[in-house]
Amino acid sequence: MSSISFTIEEIQVPESIEGPGWEVFEEYVTVRNAVETHTMGTDLLEMSLPDVWSEYRDNPHRTRRHFAVWQDGAIIGRGIVTLRPQQPETGAHLMADILPEHRRRGTGSALHEVVERVALEAGAPVLKVNLPHVATAGGPRVASATGFGDLPADDDGVRFLRARGYVLEQINRISLLDTAGLMQRAEPLREAAVRAAGDDYRVLTWAGLTPDRWARDLAELRTRMSTEAPYAGLVMTVDEWDVARVREHDARVAESGRTILTAAVEHVPSGTLAGFSELVLSEGRPLATQEDTLVLREHRGHRLGTLVKIAAADLLLERAPEREAIVTWNAEENRPMLDVNEAMGFRAIGYEGAWQRKV
Repeated sequence: MSSISFTIEEIQVPESIEGPGWEVFEEYVTVRNAVETHTMGTDLLEMSLPDVWSEYRDNPHRTRRHFAVWQDGAIIGRGIVTLRPQQPETGAHLMADILPEHRRRGTGSALHEVVERVALEAGAPVLKVNLPHVATAGGPRVASATGFGDLPADDDGVRFLRARGYVLEQINRISLLDTAGLMQRAEPLREAAVRAAGDDYRVLTWAGLTPDRWARDLAELRTRMSTEAPYAGLVMTVDEWDVARVREHDARVAESGRTILTAAVEHVPSGTLAGFSELVLSEGRPLATQEDTLVLREHRGHRLGTLVKIAAADLLLERAPEREAIVTWNAEENRPMLDVNEAMGFRAIGYEGAWQRKV
């Protein structure tokens, strides 16, 4: 059997849309979307070029190195090493994707070796990989370290990572919510949540840039996402946010043509935010992406999670009624948030394993 000839080369994210290197980047993103669609069985999770360009650009808090697998003048795979310079203890996130028709030829192993080596040379003490799967049942399973959720043991990716010493620390459920008839389903939930919250809490919403009045509070909420959201045994440290970082994030999202829809809940006696939920709209996509949702620990037990999730969905229907669905990711052990999602009508379409190897 003849060997397959391929090369792995580092590529750069263009400095601007349509700037030098854009054609290579476009092909790189095409591979990303093709792998995602093959894995999940739907193209709903594809990302546009501007979205990926914005996401992949470096910033002071996150850097990425990108690698393309070339064969016969075409990109057949992509690898990414993500590092957080201000949180070196958290290690590196790795990605190694190969187009389905080019697998089982050694390209995936070679690419994974490259991204692992780059991460280790950068001093990463921990290596992490997130691997998505469609929802399946039956057959041998590998349970997560949390005891919540499992994955098929005979899956190629699962076997690949286990053979290299990675541990399945956590499973995230990927869920989809159809927007048709959403508010009719959600209104009784909202009414019950309003009663539970009482007069001490007030819902706020905005689209786009964070209002000056709430920028500092939003920075605090984002910081506490890194300490109060469930991360199982994944190595995490405090991810500090301030007003300047909130502004930089807002500007980067707006530059890519995306819009953030934010619902927040104010604790009226203190005049501070107790929780928030965000949806992101991308041009040309039929769905909205659920980003962070958090209720601060000291304000839990008042159904504020239900309030902000429904308020964000209501804002979506007002601003972008053409959107067909909302997609979200939640840790399987985060039962309170999954309860809210299920009551609203979210259904599981897949699962993402969070794997980790301590060096």
